Amino acid sequence: MFFSQAGARPRRWEASQSEHKKWVEVFKACDEENKGYLSREDFKVAVLMLFGYKPSKIEADAVMSSVDPNTS
Repeated sequence: MFFSQAGARPRRWEASQSEHKKWVEVFKACDEENKGYLSREDFKVAVLMLFGYKPSKIEADAVMSSVDPNTS
């Protein structure tokens, strides 16, 4: 059964204060031109910095296309 059929909600995850600080630092480091957002390539570098893994173009595209620019 799919989550939508079961009426389940996606789990919410909240970062600790130290995790949030690290994510902000990485975002700022990857947003070198101070655009206020990360390009696909910026995002790939951020993931590498945070997790030690460089996502493929397909993986990065999947994440980027799932973000609604009007709510982010």
